[in-house]
Formats: sequence, C-alpha cells, structure tokens
Amino acid sequence: MEKLILELQSRVLYLSEKVDRLNSRIDELEAVEEATGTANAQSTSVRKTKIKGKISKNELVNGVKDALAGQIPANNIRKGTRREGSGLIITNGERQIKLCLRGSGYYGKDDVSERMQYTGFSTINEDTIMDENGQMNYDFFVFGINHSDEPDQPHIEFFVFDQAQFKELLKQKKANGANRVYYFYFGETTDGHYIDDRERDKTVLVDAEHANWDKVVRQYNELG
Repeated sequence: MEKLILELQSRVLYLSEKVDRLNSRIDELEAVEEATGTANAQSTSVRKTKIKGKISKNELVNGVKDALAGQIPANNIRKGTRREGSGLIITNGERQIKLCLRGSGYYGKDDVSERMQYTGFSTINEDTIMDENGQMNYDFFVFGINHSDEPDQPHIEFFVFDQAQFKELLKQKKANGANRVYYFYFGETTDGHYIDDRERDKTVLVDAEHANWDKVVRQYNELG
C-alpha cells in the first residue's frame, strides 16, 4: 500500500508539473503576441518574433548548480515539490531557502527591441509571488535566459532577486489580466547593461541583479 501511495504521489507531481509547463507556455504565447504587436506599432516593417535557445527545467537546474559550484554543494540543491511551490530548494541542515525559478530562450535584437543584444521573457502570476497577506512565497526570484544556439551547450545568464529587490521591481509594473500575470523581459543592452525591457518607456536597470548569487550564498551560510 505504501509503495502504491508513493507511486500515485509521483504521478500527481509529474502531471502537476506538466500543467505548470502548459500554463507557462500559454503565458509565453500571449507575451509573444503582445511583443509582436508592440514592435509592429513602432515600425513600418512587420517582424516575426522567433524564440531561440530553448531550455528545459533540468538544464536550468543544472545551470544553477554550476553557478553555485564550490559555494553550495550540488546535493543540497533540488527541485521543489508542488506542495513546496515547485521552484528550487536549497538546504543546509534542517533549514532551507526557497527559490522561484523561471527560464526561457531568447529573442535577438531584431526580433523584439533594437536596443537589446538579446531578450528572454518570463511570466509569474501574482498568487505565485505572494500569499493573500502580501507575504513573499520565496526567498529569491531567479530568471535564467539561455542565449546559445547550440542545443547541447546552453549558455545561461541568470538574474537573481532577493525579496527587497523583487518588490522594487514589481513597483514599476502592473499585473495583467484575470490571472494577474507579471511579464518580464530581461536581457543585455547593446551598450552592455542589463535591463528589464518590458517597460519600454523607461530603463529598468538590473545590473546589480545579474548573476547576483552572493546573497544566496550568504543566506545559505547563515542557515548553518
């Protein structure tokens, strides 16, 4: 009976993750449609957006482990269960850090925004970010963009926000639609900065959050 229960729990988790991926894909398509519409409104020529460098959840998780290699043991980093909010869990003894993890491929500068070298986009529902009391559900919010055209050699750039940094970013956005979805277009500008290109009427600089793993490592060390 115990074996049967464990197998059923495993199947439920698998199906739940598939549903999450499908929902993310729907959000992704809606974002592409909106980005294409914006680009067309700003230009007399019609551009077709095409995402490149797609990345799987496992590749994204391995990218996090590689980024933290030598600072946090890979065995202490695992995918969270649905009950834990999915994402990533980093453990140190009996204590843990929760990371909301989003990944994407990229758009080239001719596809979405001429001021960008590349842009990846992600979405998060408001109720994923925080509970009904306004408390953050995660310690960190991590966005990974694979901008490699080689299928077997992903090149992932990470943007890592602690709670305070993420709250500041959200102040410059608004949730969209009935599901209250936030959109993020992180990438590198042609002049070497990192921004959220979603807010096209201004520059939302995220240089400090690019590869910002130091705070994760610091918090991990404080758990011990």
